[in-house]
Amino acid sequence: MSNSAYAENDDRREQINKSQTLLNSSKLFCAKHSIIEDVVSTSHHSNDFIQTRNQYIVERLKLVCLFFAISVPISSVLDFIVFESAQAKLLLINRLILSGALTALYQLIRRSHTVNMVRLVLTLSFLSPMLFYVVMELSLTQTMAYRDIPLSFALMPYLAIVMLGLFPLTILGGVTILTVISLPLAVLEYIQYAGDYIVVIDKIWLLVLFGGVCLWLQSGQMVMLMKLYRESTIDTLTGLMNRRVLMRQVKRIAKNSKYTQGSFSVMMFDLDHFKRVNDTYGHMVGDKVLVTVSSLLKRELRNSDVIARFGGEEFLVVMPHLALAPATQVAIRVAEAIRKASVMTDEQQKITFTTSIGVTQFIVDEPISQLFKRVDDLLYYAKEQGRDRIENGLNVG
Repeated sequence: MSNSAYAENDDRREQINKSQTLLNSSKLFCAKHSIIEDVVSTSHHSNDFIQTRNQYIVERLKLVCLFFAISVPISSVLDFIVFESAQAKLLLINRLILSGALTALYQLIRRSHTVNMVRLVLTLSFLSPMLFYVVMELSLTQTMAYRDIPLSFALMPYLAIVMLGLFPLTILGGVTILTVISLPLAVLEYIQYAGDYIVVIDKIWLLVLFGGVCLWLQSGQMVMLMKLYRESTIDTLTGLMNRRVLMRQVKRIAKNSKYTQGSFSVMMFDLDHFKRVNDTYGHMVGDKVLVTVSSLLKRELRNSDVIARFGGEEFLVVMPHLALAPATQVAIRVAEAIRKASVMTDEQQKITFTTSIGVTQFIVDEPISQLFKRVDDLLYYAKEQGRDRIENGLNVG
């Protein structure tokens, strides 16, 4: 090989390395911002992740409610050692009321797992101990000095706040619940305020400190849960959901359609002659094509649409509350956007591509496997008819 050829190869490798460095830098930048958005609120979370996190919270919430429903009345044994008999009996009555409330919340969360119900039960399960604490402290301070109240009882609200850190909540969600459960403590301080503002500041500082620890624990859990979720459910190349999550989402949408008496449509397509792109220009260019198409899909489709990489160069889109006719118009728009798109090779050669698409509508009570077979048959019929076309309907051929 000549020196000029070696130099040309070196220049090309250097160009590729620079491109990879820029790509990795942009990915790192996006990843950091993605983590921040994930932790702050649920506005950027997918429906599937919201349901996954919701189930995770449900399991922990049931355990917490059941554990304290049993342990709270048992703790009355210590009350009869520490307090006077009359005070201990009053504590026992209130402990039994708290235990009953936690048991009711446990039964409620067992029967309903909706996101709003879980939020309500989670808030009430931590608000109830705060109300118990406020009522009992007002009662105890009637007969004894505040400094004589056992430290284990005085720290109860702060320990409860830290326990809220067991749940993977966003910062917005965590602050909201912390605010709600802090209201009874604020009312208590208002009632008991005797002009000593140093004591109030000290309690506020403790509340902020424990609340900060709670938010830190919640954020750490959220980051870890999102990381594990993405590694197991998101296609690393395109950023679209994988086939396993797709199947879960389709079953959920099909189930909902039975209750709402609605329907949904499915669009499956693959890129025409994609193997030729890989063979001619290499897999790196092929990956560029897949990433470009994925970006087009995210841009052209609704946030409520479920977009997945079905395998290789095949993609599948589920369009809730969309009948066959408007779904076909969406397919036409997507096909046109793909037809206009292009990628550049390292040699600055422009590559264009087309797609074949099958579109069908879900028929109520039909098996999901039958729906997928029909849209798959429509896709292959489009390819048999010459590619770069759309075939739709409830039957094939």
